[in-house]
Amino acid sequence: MWVLERLAADLHPTNLRPLFYLVTPNETMHYKSIEEVPNLLENSNLWMLLLVLIEFYFLDDRKYAFNDTITSINAGILSLLMKFGGRYMSAALYPWFFSHFRIIDLDPHSSTTWMICFFTQDLCYYLAHRAIHEFGVFWSFHQMHHSSEYYNLSTALRQGMWQDFGTFGFDLLQSFFIPPNIFIVHRYMNVAYQFWLHTELVPYLGPFEWFFNTPSSHRVHHGRNPYCIDRNYGGTLIIWDRLFGTYEAERSDEKIAYGLVTNVETFDQLWCQTFEFKALGYDKGQMKDEKGKEIFPGFWEKLKCVFMPPGYFPGVRTRWFFFWKCVEDNTEGIPEINEVPVPYNQPLSTPLKLYLTVQFTVTVVLAIYFNEVRVSLNWPSFFAYFSYLLASIQAFGYYFDHRPFCVLFDCARLLALIYFGFMAQSGMAFIFGGLSAATVIALGFAGQMPVTMVTKKLD
Repeated sequence: MWVLERLAADLHPTNLRPLFYLVTPNETMHYKSIEEVPNLLENSNLWMLLLVLIEFYFLDDRKYAFNDTITSINAGILSLLMKFGGRYMSAALYPWFFSHFRIIDLDPHSSTTWMICFFTQDLCYYLAHRAIHEFGVFWSFHQMHHSSEYYNLSTALRQGMWQDFGTFGFDLLQSFFIPPNIFIVHRYMNVAYQFWLHTELVPYLGPFEWFFNTPSSHRVHHGRNPYCIDRNYGGTLIIWDRLFGTYEAERSDEKIAYGLVTNVETFDQLWCQTFEFKALGYDKGQMKDEKGKEIFPGFWEKLKCVFMPPGYFPGVRTRWFFFWKCVEDNTEGIPEINEVPVPYNQPLSTPLKLYLTVQFTVTVVLAIYFNEVRVSLNWPSFFAYFSYLLASIQAFGYYFDHRPFCVLFDCARLLALIYFGFMAQSGMAFIFGGLSAATVIALGFAGQMPVTMVTKKLD
């Protein structure tokens, strides 16, 4: 019953409008605090999932992949799990900063203030977005969003679990003058608008491209072709890129290849989310040339390379922007794309896909429910929900990568669910866990798993 009621409420046409910034000042200015403002972004989540399914149905497997799509949506779920006190960090901290540091009192119920915030929020997003691309190890907060080798609506949901920790300070710049009730509305809508940008179905949009961010501009942003690197950072508007020299138009004569400059080639969610912290924060500083000489000798050079642009090496020219350095030539050191490579994709049997589809559906529903009740849960219940969801997300990655321990890991996850159902006297959890465990064992013996029930491959 709860699921049906939630579907009816969230799929109301009103919740579709924030995806296109179609919300008027009069609808949002009457709220007195951040707590009163409905989360326009999360209220649109089911519309996002529905649109992903529609696009998935109409596009072929060259544009979508089962494993990649689930990995992207799971990344979105993981980013929701990491919220600070149930809210985005900037939303949690903004009222305090506003009350202590504001220098101008703008009318919180004025259309003029609302329009000022429309521009300031997008400018702050541009700065934050550019910083987590160019400011050294801060790229680690964001690279997950670019790790898919596909470009479709599910890519919009592929978020870095730590990204909010790396960007919240830019949102707080507005606390000097923008009232909290107006800030949070634009914070939600600026992110929601970017969902529809992640598609190859929408062509170049003519004069609209001069002012607003579009799928064409954002396709460039996600490309790993040399001309695409560090370009088109805008959220809703593209005017900041044109103003600061980071705009690049999509080229009709060059097919865009998506993903990272060096793709990670795994669906392990936690590894995809965290590997770049080690790569940029430590490994890069330990690199040596062909003669065995350190490329970044001494402590200071190693520390400097952590905060220089990700593509920085000695001899690469850089210049200051705001408080960080960016490379002068965004194409330097980036390999040419002669032909679009085949994305990393391990095959899965049809029965296993059906099993994982059921598990994925349950994971999505449970994540939505957890996000709704998390603030009212006691710590043991919070930890149980969080741990189970995290284990479920990891299990998908292990199956997709054909890890030899994926079956044992999944059985342990399901046994934990059975135990939780027994302790919480939840018959549904107990039965679902038992049936799922039986299905895993049956598929394993039937040879429908990526690996069989053995945990070590014998040559």
